Amino acid sequence: MGKCPLLLGFAGSLFLISARAGEPLPDGLYAEVTTPRGVVVAELHYKQVPMTVANYVGLAEGALGPKKGTPFFDGLTFHRVVADFVVQGGDSTGTGDGDAGYLFPDEITPALSHDRVGVVQMANDGPDTNGSQWCFMLREVHRLDYLHSVFGHVVRGLEMLPKIQQGDTMKVKILRVGTEAGAFRVTGESFAGMTGAAKRYDGPREPGPDAPFDDPDKILPTDWDRAKAFNFKLANFERFTSRKLRARVLAKTPASGMDGYLLETATRLGVEKDGVLAVYCADSDRWHLKVGEKSQPFLADEAAFMTEAGKRTEAAVEYAMRHLPERQQALAANQRIKLSVDSVIDGLITKLEPQVR
Repeated sequence: MGKCPLLLGFAGSLFLISARAGEPLPDGLYAEVTTPRGVVVAELHYKQVPMTVANYVGLAEGALGPKKGTPFFDGLTFHRVVADFVVQGGDSTGTGDGDAGYLFPDEITPALSHDRVGVVQMANDGPDTNGSQWCFMLREVHRLDYLHSVFGHVVRGLEMLPKIQQGDTMKVKILRVGTEAGAFRVTGESFAGMTGAAKRYDGPREPGPDAPFDDPDKILPTDWDRAKAFNFKLANFERFTSRKLRARVLAKTPASGMDGYLLETATRLGVEKDGVLAVYCADSDRWHLKVGEKSQPFLADEAAFMTEAGKRTEAAVEYAMRHLPERQQALAANQRIKLSVDSVIDGLITKLEPQVR
C-alpha cells in the first residue's frame, strides 16, 4: 500500500516533534509507550473523557484488570497493524478477541475527533463494548467519529507509528506532569463510580424503518455490516449531542415523489422541525435533504453543502483506488455509495454538532 497523503503532509512537523523530544512536557497526563521501534508519548485527555482515560491508566498501572498490582499492557503485542490506517493492541490473547475481564460504556465528545495522525482511541465491537484494546490512528479517519471513543493524541514519537509491526511488544508508563494531572488517580471504586454514572446506549441495535439509519434495499457493501455501523453512529450522535440526524439509502426514487417521502419520513422519525433527514437514491445518484426549521441555521446553503460533499466523495474514491491491491480495477458501485454516505453523514455531523473543537 502507498503512503497516506496526510502522513506526507506531516513530514515537516515530524522533524519538529523529534527535535523537541528532550524538552520538558507541558502540564498534563501522558502515556509513554515503549516499542521495539522507539518511544511514543501520547497526551491523555483526562478532563474531557475521564472514564476512558481512567480505564487506560488503571490498566497501565495495575489498579484495574485481572491481576491487581500488575501492569496489564506490559509485554502485550500490537496484534493488528493496517498500513495507513491503524496500529492496535491491548489484547492479552493477541487474537483480537481478548479483554481485561470487563467492558465499559462509550464516552464521546464533539471536542475530540479522529482528525489527525496519532489519535488514540478505543477499539470496540459496538456501543458500550470498550475493554482493554486501543489504537494509534495512522491517518485522519472521520468516519470513526461517534463510533469509537477518542482519549488521547501523540505528542512525541509520531514518526515511530508507521514503523510498528504486527507482533511488536509494548510497555506503557503513565507520566503525570503538574498538580492537576498528579491528582488523577484510579481505583477500582472510582472507576466503578464513573461507569455506573455513564449514559448507556439505548438506541436501536439494527437499522430499520424507525431507526436512525436504514438501507431497506441492501445496496451497501456486504463485506461488513455497514448499515448497522451507520445506525450506531447516528444513534450515538444524538446520544452525545442531543442533535438528530437520520439517513436512508434507497435503490429507487419513491414512486410517491421525493417531497412526499421526505415529509412523511421526517415526521415519522421526529426530525420534521428539529433535525435533518438525508436520503440517497441510487437510480438518480442523488442526495435529498429535509432540514427541520430549527436546524436550518446550521445548514443555510444546501447546494454548497452537497457540492462539498461530492468533492469529499471523489477524494475518498481516488484514495481508495490508489490503495486497492488491483489499482486499475474500478471501485464497485456499492462501495462508492458507501463512501458517499460517509461524506454526507460526516459533513452533516460537522454542521450540526456543537462547535467546541
